[in-house]
Amino acid sequence: MTDPSAPPAAPRDLIERQLRVLGELAEIGLNLARAIERSAALAPTCEPSAEAPGAAQAMKGDVWLAYTRVARAVRLTLALQSRLIQDLQALDEAAERQRLGGCSNAARARKARVRRILARVIDAEIGDEAEAGRLAAEARERLEHDDIYGDVLTRPVGELIALICRDLGLSPDWSLLAEEAWAQAEIAGGAAQSPFVSPPGRRPDPPDHPAAAAQRMAPQAASP
Repeated sequence: MTDPSAPPAAPRDLIERQLRVLGELAEIGLNLARAIERSAALAPTCEPSAEAPGAAQAMKGDVWLAYTRVARAVRLTLALQSRLIQDLQALDEAAERQRLGGCSNAARARKARVRRILARVIDAEIGDEAEAGRLAAEARERLEHDDIYGDVLTRPVGELIALICRDLGLSPDWSLLAEEAWAQAEIAGGAAQSPFVSPPGRRPDPPDHPAAAAQRMAPQAASP
């Protein structure tokens, strides 16, 4: 008996359970059809007689009727299975679209953050407005091509900033960037590949390296 207080089953779980039931029904129906076929083959041939002229025809008719009914039930069961399989595929496709949509939204947000940081770097370093616009446009274009830096969600923001600045010939003030909230989050989380985080066992970073700048700024970030 179903517990009314129990939470409803997820659509996928419900469809999978229905498919199992239909599979059992189809197997039962197939076994019945085979049994009817064997019974018909083993039944003695009844010749028409004066006492029961239609007995043989009636027996054959009953066997045929039973077989066709079972066969029809099996066909309907298989049709229901196919329909449920299509429903299951539709659920999976919808879940995949939702997953990809979530990844796309996260990627757009990551790219927007990188562009905002780069805009500050460019404004601080480039005095010419036209040149600053050109660099910002080139940075935007590079971010939109996954074959340049790969999936932006797999790289820390700091690594993307460092890569783009290198490619554009920019020399940001890493000590100032290390004070920003996004950089502090990467430092606190020890984000792998972040330029603000030195891997264990590496030689001390030079003073102008972002990891060295982040280390200098860490006590200030931790103070009230």
